[in-house]
This record gives sequence, C-alpha cells and structure tokens, in this order.
Amino acid sequence: MIFQYIRRFSYEIHLWPSIVSGIVLFIVCLSGMILTFQDEYRHIAEPTRYFVRPPASQSFLFADELIAKVEAEKPGMKVDFISIPEQANRTVMMTLVAPTPSGERPPRAEGTQRLQGETTATGQADTPGTRQARPGGGNPRYNPNRVFVNPYTGEIVGEGANAIDPLITSMIQLHRFLWLPIEIGRPVVGIATIIFCVVCLLGLVLWIPRSWRLLKSWNAWKSGLRVRFRSGMFPFIYDLHKTVGFYILIPSLVLGLTGLCWSFAWYRDAASDLLGDEIFKQRMFQPEKIEPAESSPFSVGEIIALQNQLTPGPGAMSITIPQDNETAMVISKGHTGFFSLAMMDRTQWDHFRGTVVLVEHHGKMVEVERFADKPLGAQIAASIRGLHLGDITGMSSKIFFGVVCLFATSLPVTGVIVWIKKLRVKRKKRKTA
Repeated sequence: MIFQYIRRFSYEIHLWPSIVSGIVLFIVCLSGMILTFQDEYRHIAEPTRYFVRPPASQSFLFADELIAKVEAEKPGMKVDFISIPEQANRTVMMTLVAPTPSGERPPRAEGTQRLQGETTATGQADTPGTRQARPGGGNPRYNPNRVFVNPYTGEIVGEGANAIDPLITSMIQLHRFLWLPIEIGRPVVGIATIIFCVVCLLGLVLWIPRSWRLLKSWNAWKSGLRVRFRSGMFPFIYDLHKTVGFYILIPSLVLGLTGLCWSFAWYRDAASDLLGDEIFKQRMFQPEKIEPAESSPFSVGEIIALQNQLTPGPGAMSITIPQDNETAMVISKGHTGFFSLAMMDRTQWDHFRGTVVLVEHHGKMVEVERFADKPLGAQIAASIRGLHLGDITGMSSKIFFGVVCLFATSLPVTGVIVWIKKLRVKRKKRKTA
C-alpha cells in the first residue's frame, strides 16, 4: 500500500512539472546536442584555417620562428598566447595584443566572450557576482585578435572570427538564456534544469515494477529494458520514453547537475564547498609573480624544451606568454584524441636566468599543477566544464553525450504523447461506465 502511494505521488510530480517545463527542456536539450559539436562545425565551415597538409619530409617550425613571422606580419602587435596541436595536420593558433606604454598586460578586446562564448545583450562579458576575468584572457577561441598559422611555413591561413561564430554564439545564448535577457533567461533555464533532475529521479521510481509481487519477476524488470518495435505505435512510444529514460538517467543527471553551475551562483558555491575546490576557478586564474632579472629571459622555444623534459611524451600545448617582466610564463600540456582525457597539466615558469641553479636547470619552476595529483573532489571540480560540454574524453565523449542529448530531447515529446493517450483512455472508460 505504501509503495502504491509512493508511486502515485511520484507520478504526479513526474507529470505536471514536466508539462510546465517541457518546452524549455526540449529547447535546452536540443541546443545542447547541437553545441556538443560546435568545434566540428567550425572545422567544416572553414577547414583551411584548422587543417594543413603536412609535408613529407618537414617538421614544425620552432615556436620562436612562428611567433617572429606572425609579429612581422602584424606590426605593433605581440603574441600573448599560442596553442600548439598534437596532430601533424593541424594549424597553430595564436592571439595577439597591442602592448600598453606601461608594459602592463592590456585588457581583453571588446566583445570577447569570457566563457563558452556567452555575452550579454550589450556585448559585455557575463560576469556573475564580483568575479574578475583572467587578465588579457577569456576563451582564446572567441578572441577577435586570433590568427591561425601553418606550422610548417609560418603563413597565416586564417584570422579573426569564424564565419559561423555568430551562429554558435546565438545558439549558446538560446541554450543558456532562451534568447531572453540574462536576468530572466538564466533562472528560467536553471529552474527547468532542477525540475529535469527531479523528474529523472522520480522516473526511476516509476520504472520499477509497480508491485512488490512483480519485484520478484524477471519479466517485469525486463519489460523496462527493451523497446517493443512490432506492437504498435503507442507501445513503441511508451517503451521509448520508459526505457530510453532509464538508460540515459545517469548521464542526463550529470548534464543537469553540472549545468546548474552556470545558472546559480549559490549552487556553484555549494558544490565548490562540497568538492573542496572552486568550480570554474580557471576563470580567475592569475599567473604567479616572479622577480625580474637583469639577464635576458628564456625564449618560448627554450621554455617549451624544458617543459618537454619535465613532462616527456607527445601532447598539445597551450602557452600564455607574459607581456611584462614580473609574470610567469604558463604552459598547459596534455593529450588530445578520440579517447584522451581532456585535462591538461599546468606549469608556470620563471623565464629569466638567475642563479647558478637556474642556469643549470635552464629555468625555475614556480608551480606545477598536475591533474592526476589533485584530490578526487578537486578533479571533479576541474572536470565540470568538460563533463557538461561533453568533451571530457575528446570525440568519444562528444558522441556519447550528443546521443544522450538527442534522446533527452525526445523525452518531453514522448512524455506528452503518453499523457495524452492516457487521458483519452480515461475519457473512453468514463463514457462506457
């Protein structure tokens, strides 16, 4: 009897909030599925800026040569960030800044998106609370002063925004804010996401066989694990809703619970406290300060060589080049590929010669932050973005979460169809009674 009351309560809560928030969930899931492959859309739209044909007997030019060639092509500009790919057929991406007279790192260009391409309606970066953006940073993918360079020749093969960047940014704003003002759209999406998570959990209760007697029957459990394709349209839709919902339950909860970190600051702060490390702290990352020296600093290429000694083996590199004499050079290195964990180890280098120890070691390490050395909670906090965007393990996880989003998009539709069908059945029973 108690079990039946629990099922009835779960059904009502599963049904009515879903109907109210169904259209929002449909839009969020559909746009999320599309955004999972946003990098691939850019590659298809303008392949020449991302891919090159590697010469048969030629290797990458040294980083210092590439930087020199780019800065010669862009007088008055300095390279402050360089992304070196692991694959031989990919271009090198750089961002440029105009040095200020004081030598300080200049602010981010107007309209540059800070995170996942989100901007307010006025083009200002969406900055929750009092968080400060990384100086001169933001996501390099959206920096208007970026260039793409052939690593074998140093030729600039593309620059500025991708042709479909405005479309992707618009899709991000639909996913995050439903194309509404941020102060309205963000909480609406957040509340709908909370409803989605609750509905998923209550759906699990409804998936369980409906009586204690049936709990002992394997056939009762098996009916919730398969889809009937030859029993008519309604049984197929009902099984699609019930069975698919069960199979995608855990990844759907992962997407929902991580997505709330963008919607509510209180949720993000509570999750950070629970995990023991701040979520999205890379937004506020500040390179270490170092003591300037009278000697000439190491070149980017020399520091890359030291990094390869510290973390040997292949891997993609992202290098933040300081524009003053008091900031450490930051290098992040990690594997990329179909099954690669998209987490990079970050090292900060003092790029000046100093004492004899520094000369012997060709540089002084200020900080090494290895992902594998972090506590489990800190690893989860650092993985929130990758889990929600679906690129946590490269293309393999993109395909997986893309499929999950596709099926999650179908749940509001199949749920409404099942509800309407049951209403019609009830009406027929009342008429015949």
